[in-house]
Amino acid sequence: MATNPRELPPIDAYLAGLKDPAAKKTLGALREQLRKLLPGAVETISYGMPTFKVDGKAVGGFAFFKSHCGYYPFSGSVVPALKAQLDGYSTSKSGVTFPPDKPLPAKLVKTLVQARLAEIAARGKKPSATKKKAAAKKALITERMTDSAVKGATGRDWKGWMRALDKAGAGELNHKQLVAHLAREVESTWWQQSIAVAYEQARGKRVVGETAATGFQVGVVRTLPVSASEMWERVATQAERWLGAGATLTLEPGAGYEVPKRRGVPGVRGEVRVVKPGQRIRMTWQPEGWRKPATLQLTLVPKARGVSFHVHMEKLPDAKAREAMRKHWSTVLEDLA
Repeated sequence: MATNPRELPPIDAYLAGLKDPAAKKTLGALREQLRKLLPGAVETISYGMPTFKVDGKAVGGFAFFKSHCGYYPFSGSVVPALKAQLDGYSTSKSGVTFPPDKPLPAKLVKTLVQARLAEIAARGKKPSATKKKAAAKKALITERMTDSAVKGATGRDWKGWMRALDKAGAGELNHKQLVAHLAREVESTWWQQSIAVAYEQARGKRVVGETAATGFQVGVVRTLPVSASEMWERVATQAERWLGAGATLTLEPGAGYEVPKRRGVPGVRGEVRVVKPGQRIRMTWQPEGWRKPATLQLTLVPKARGVSFHVHMEKLPDAKAREAMRKHWSTVLEDLA
């Protein structure tokens, strides 16, 4: 007797309901590959499509439409970052589409999964304000990603990598040398960097929140209940709401800006570097008293119920400035909401 699809697990029911035999075969094989790449991941339905989640974060999903299949990394930056590898495929900011009878190559699927895992690792977890300073030192990359995720992608769990690198004398290597050493075993540059940073943090060679290329950095994200276009309009025409009182801004690469000093708040100056209307602004940010400018990037990612507003800063002078900027931009996003 045929099994009622309603009695099946969510993804089994989804696949069982597909009428196109090629799509059913292709997506069934894709599911098995994701299971191997993400052992221990939770299989569920999100946004109407089969989805694999690791530590509560959606890493990859797939779906079938009238005439094509789609793969979705649940990120607005993974697909654009892999533009070269995806040449020849129909893509959008959030996914890749392909014919049911022409599955994505296994190597390409692995690259998409690794890129999403690395993105999640880089964002990390926002520390609780009530935790003590000693607890903050434990917020390493090794705690942000599961053992199963790193082992599935690289062949070793975190303890295995720590032991292997200690045995290889990695404690005596600088960051560039450490990455070169990892490249002998790890193909993905994303994972080379992630493992190198995790090792340096674990062995006290790096302060949490600091990277070799970008110094101290911080990110703040908030989903706001307005459309991406409406939020872009606010950012573009109401600079005082996010730069500060008295600020004027021309959104053109090379344009300078200045925020006047006011009581208790230093003035800020900088220069616009990149503008992608509706999506992203990259600029320098240098308050009075800072010897060198930091880099500020604002990114808008459309969501089903609003827009995800990402603020990221790099090249901050120290950990104190990082925490100050975290509080500052959290407040700014609260006000914009």
